This record gives sequence, C-alpha cells and structure tokens, in this order.
Amino acid sequence: MNAQLTTKIVFWLDTLNGQIKMGLPEEYPAPDFHEKIVCNSAHEAELWSEKMRQQEAHKQQMEDAEREEVEGRIRRQQRDHIYHLMTNARNNVNREFLRRHLELYDKRADRTQMHTESYLHAEAYEKGR
Repeated sequence: MNAQLTTKIVFWLDTLNGQIKMGLPEEYPAPDFHEKIVCNSAHEAELWSEKMRQQEAHKQQMEDAEREEVEGRIRRQQRDHIYHLMTNARNNVNREFLRRHLELYDKRADRTQMHTESYLHAEAYEKGR
C-alpha cells in the first residue's frame, strides 16, 4: 500500500510546452496555461520528480550541444594557433614550452560541463545528498 502524504506535493504541468515545475502548496491555484498535479502518495511524487529530472537532463544536454557548437570551434582554433606557433618557434625553448602547453591543454577538464540534478527534499535525504 502506498504511503499517504499529509502535506501534498504539487507539480505544475505547462500545457503549452509540456514542462514540469514544482508548484506552490495545494491551496494555491495553478497559473494560466498550467495543469495542477497533486501527489497523494510518496510513490506518485517520486514518479513526477523523476519525470522532472529527466526533462532537466534533456534540457541540459541540448544546452551543452549548443554551447559545444560555438565554443568547440573556438577551442579548436586556439589549439591550431598554438600548434602553428610551436611548429614555427624560433628556438627549442619556445617549442618545448608550447608543446608542453598543448599537452596540458588536451588534458584540461572542460569547466563548462556542469550537471545539476533536482530532488525533492525527502528524496535527497533518502539518497544521502
């Protein structure tokens, strides 16, 4: 049997674009063009929360792909320019410096790849976050 919630968890489903959002408490009405989803059990709240996380993950992937399309081209141009400078260096000290820089450039972590995940406070407590 599902655990019944004393304080209902509310989600809003945007009927225009299908986005799921956390809502205000049950007594508040949903905004225009939103459907109010009141979760009566913990299981139902976890299902809607998982749908919201999947939606956020998909949105994040789309943003990352868009960012890579622009910034990836710039990073490749910078790397190609450093390689050009290395191959045309005047002496071995400069060449070795630029070679080492390229080596570290390839190993560097991409700081733009930040991933967040939303949880209901009860879920985060259960998962140790």
